[in-house]
Amino acid sequence: MTPRLHVGVAAVLAVMAGACDSESAARPERSETTSPAQSGAELSARWAGTMSGPSNEDEFDGVAVAPDESVYVTGKFERTVTLGGVSLESAGAADIPFARFDARGRPLWAKRFGGPGEDNFFDVDATADGAVATGWFSGTVAFGTTTLTSSGPSDCVVVALHPDGTTRWARAFGGPARDGCNEVTIDKSGAVTTSIDTQGDWTPVGEPRLPRVRESDTVLMRLAPDGSPTWMRAVGGAGDQRGKALAVAPDGSVSFGGDSVGPLTVAGRTVEPPTSGGLGDAWLSRWTPTGTLQWMHAWGGPANDWAKGVVDDGETVSYVGPFTGTIAVAEATLDAGEGADTLVAQRSATGKVRWATSVSANADLDGAELVAASDGGILFGSQSVPGIVFGSADGEGIPLDDANGGTAWLAHYRPDGTPRFARTIAGTANGRVGEIARSGSRVYVDVTLRGPANTIDGEPITVAGKDASVWGLDLGG
Repeated sequence: MTPRLHVGVAAVLAVMAGACDSESAARPERSETTSPAQSGAELSARWAGTMSGPSNEDEFDGVAVAPDESVYVTGKFERTVTLGGVSLESAGAADIPFARFDARGRPLWAKRFGGPGEDNFFDVDATADGAVATGWFSGTVAFGTTTLTSSGPSDCVVVALHPDGTTRWARAFGGPARDGCNEVTIDKSGAVTTSIDTQGDWTPVGEPRLPRVRESDTVLMRLAPDGSPTWMRAVGGAGDQRGKALAVAPDGSVSFGGDSVGPLTVAGRTVEPPTSGGLGDAWLSRWTPTGTLQWMHAWGGPANDWAKGVVDDGETVSYVGPFTGTIAVAEATLDAGEGADTLVAQRSATGKVRWATSVSANADLDGAELVAASDGGILFGSQSVPGIVFGSADGEGIPLDDANGGTAWLAHYRPDGTPRFARTIAGTANGRVGEIARSGSRVYVDVTLRGPANTIDGEPITVAGKDASVWGLDLGG
């Protein structure tokens, strides 16, 4: 779903189940930095695959890795593109590309889904059984032998594919207005968890009928492995509510976050976020495997605050997202000045703050998608900007290591909130990391590329305006 600009009053609120408690003293962020961490972790680009076409609206919004280290990518494109050596042509305003590459970057297949309207997949996850992707579609669209018709201008769509790209099942959810699904996760049982941003006027499974809203409410949803809905839980309110961050723990518990305009109504309770002048603030929640709310926390400043990425390992919940103004997270006070910085924080599974710090810069930052690192920490990336510093829970941050050249970067935070490295990706002359997936020491990232100077192993990457790409990166050391 599209980002929204927020303006509000700097504040922070933590609600439900010990919101302001701290397991360990989170220390105030300091401005000093050390030299870039010499961790021995080399960041090497092994291969890159592109989706190239004449439109500036072509993008990968989902990247997922299977157990055999093959990679699925999806998103949207307009007009025509070349993806994995296959030419795809849109049937309408925007269509859905879907492709799979093997571990060496060789394309296995590429295909298109869509109709005359606006169609987009926003995320994908994968197992040995194939991939599941979520997004929205308009009108009537065929997914394999299943044809779906939206109830309104757009519906949420969840599609499961076999490893060979054929459709296993496809499901649509929504009402007479605009609806769309965002993040998606497949757990070890094969169950699928996603969320729907919706304008309402339909009845979720096990919930009261949603009222029609001007902007959107959000609905957390779990599906059985065959795509049938198991439970749905609504997060609503008088203003706009959106789900943006989603993770499932090994036991099936769900961490779910996003942003909200005004109070949230969840599990029969009203949650008052910080006073935001009628615009948006960030929130994060955790739910049991059967859909019972465990806790919810909210925070915000004078503009554009939301939970963007989250990782839940069953014991800790690590998360990132943009924040503005001055916020307090347990004993840590973080100040973004006049712009927007990225909050990087961790809570226990019970919601207590373990540590908090931030990534700051001389330009606005907007958060990132997250993936778990092999040491129990987190990995995420974005694009370099002037003065970027990666803060630390122990008070000493590091600047971006740009010795490799490039503008897209990858950062690794340890489980204790200290940055292990923050390093640019060689060859990304005008690139930005978005989606991210990991298998062992191999990390796969979606990099939006612009301009003619991008390379892989010294070979130029052809870019027509703005193109999408997926990169296989190795972490040594």
